[in-house]
Amino acid sequence: MSTTLVPTVDLLKRKAREAGKDVAVDDVLVEGAFQFRAGGDVEAHDVQIRLALEGLSQKVDVVVFAQASMARAVRGTVQKLPVLTSPVLGVENVKRRLER
Repeated sequence: MSTTLVPTVDLLKRKAREAGKDVAVDDVLVEGAFQFRAGGDVEAHDVQIRLALEGLSQKVDVVVFAQASMARAVRGTVQKLPVLTSPVLGVENVKRRLER
């Protein structure tokens, strides 16, 4: 949902600046995923998220989900890149990685 995407991207960028790091954030809204979840089709929602992850795995170093509810989509799957599933914990993890 776009209402969580923008604040999450802003938070990531701010934390990177505070850590003195220059990062590129590729924000992606998975069209239709929210509508599936809201309509009760959680499996279709999860499939949409997994498809987006497949595409991102070729372009980014880490994925941060803007909504904790998206975490279910990757449970039990093998991911080629880190997927941070809680906005607050994810940003704190990114901050620690940037400080290294």
